[in-house]
Amino acid sequence: MAKRYKSEAKTHDNGCCFGWAILKEMQENGAEFWAADEFNKLQILEIDERARNIYMICRSTGKITWALNFRKLEEVHERIHKGEVGLNAYEIEKCLPTWGNYITGLLRFLGCRHHGGTIA
Repeated sequence: MAKRYKSEAKTHDNGCCFGWAILKEMQENGAEFWAADEFNKLQILEIDERARNIYMICRSTGKITWALNFRKLEEVHERIHKGEVGLNAYEIEKCLPTWGNYITGLLRFLGCRHHGGTIA
């Protein structure tokens, strides 16, 4: 059943590599990344294969986030590359309330850029 949910990593022209397998690899390797505010270092703590949810932990506080649905994350990522949403916490908050800071940091870590450069 897990194979049904696997998505291939998608590499965009600007070098961004995104996909379910990449997030799983980040979790398995304990990769850490900064939130957009550069105050919170995050790590993917758990991935729920069945529900396609991702849980992160804030390394400085030890707090675990609520579930982030991969499909919603994937949708925001695609909208950024289409130029519909800026790669910044404010714009992402409009799509996924309360997640803007963390998702911006995650996507920047994955090499996501918008129109040739990262938008602050």
